[in-house]
Amino acid sequence: MIFKKCDCSLLTGTEINSYKVFEELGAFFEQQVNKRIYKDVPVNKPFYIGHSTLKKREIKWYATKWYKCSICGCLWEFNYPDFPQKGFVRKFEDGKYIET
Repeated sequence: MIFKKCDCSLLTGTEINSYKVFEELGAFFEQQVNKRIYKDVPVNKPFYIGHSTLKKREIKWYATKWYKCSICGCLWEFNYPDFPQKGFVRKFEDGKYIET
């Protein structure tokens, strides 16, 4: 029997401030999905909720991708950068998304 191992306990979230970092993180998550360690799951909650002052309406910003570790249950939020705006990766160890 082959046991799969994850590295979630060793990894942390990070800011994406360069195209190189973005490419490296994208490749990492793709590899983890291909190895069936992470699952690509639908993003169903916004990371930001605000209000427009001009049109007085609610604004919601959603991350680009969520990944769930099939071994430990950790949830990873990956928001692609829109340069010059930075992106980010956040970690939710217990697998439960907490809006900030």
